[in-house]
Amino acid sequence: MAENERLTPAKRRFALAVLEAKSVRQACELADVSEATGYRYLQDPAVRARLAEYTDALLAQAAAGLLSDLVDARATLREIMNDREAGDSARVSAARAVLDASLRLFELVSLSERVARLEERTGEL
Repeated sequence: MAENERLTPAKRRFALAVLEAKSVRQACELADVSEATGYRYLQDPAVRARLAEYTDALLAQAAAGLLSDLVDARATLREIMNDREAGDSARVSAARAVLDASLRLFELVSLSERVARLEERTGEL
């Protein structure tokens, strides 16, 4: 992105520091810029675009990890749910968890498809 190419080393340091810090003040300290400069950087479209890119990358990485955990969690629930020697309450709890997750997933997929169709329609207007 052209805006990101205009980032100075200080702005790049600040953008990375924002991801690590718990506050703008701490990010400024980590990036070795004044707090006023940090707040000014946050208004810069190029810095905001870089922060969005970093955030998207972090979210994608977290989502990939969660998908792996989801497979393990589902296998565990199926094992408990189908274990005839497990107590009834454990089997019912596992079945309920599978049903609840399935319904939420169905709702999210349905909403996502509906939003995509609405976005297509509004793009046509």
